[in-house]
Amino acid sequence: MKDKNRAVRILAAWILAAGAVLVGTSAAGTAWAGGEAVAERSSYLCGLGASTPATSGNTISGIGSRTGCGGTVTLTVQVRKHRPAWPDKVVAEASRTGFRNSSFSADGRCDGNGTYFTETRSSSGNKLASGRANRC
Repeated sequence: MKDKNRAVRILAAWILAAGAVLVGTSAAGTAWAGGEAVAERSSYLCGLGASTPATSGNTISGIGSRTGCGGTVTLTVQVRKHRPAWPDKVVAEASRTGFRNSSFSADGRCDGNGTYFTETRSSSGNKLASGRANRC
């Protein structure tokens, strides 16, 4: 019986020691991560947006956005008409320099019935396209 209790005590000691090491490592990691700058964390939240184009009469519009980002960029929003086997045609374009976080639209004329989409591009190199939709 003594040997069995001794084995249980040794096992319990190892489990407690391992737990203490894991908790210590976890606390140290949290303390280290807590010291990062707010700007570094906010970059993970930075993103672009692009709405599916909408029409009103013969006008087609797409809205592009940038949210949760630090610094400024040149942001360009384009509405494009998909053309198989050809480069997509830009039917509307708007650009803003010194842009922080907000949204704006690009408005243009319909170019006949077809598949249209909005593309938002940042001077930082990021871009995002909306879903495609049949319009005009």
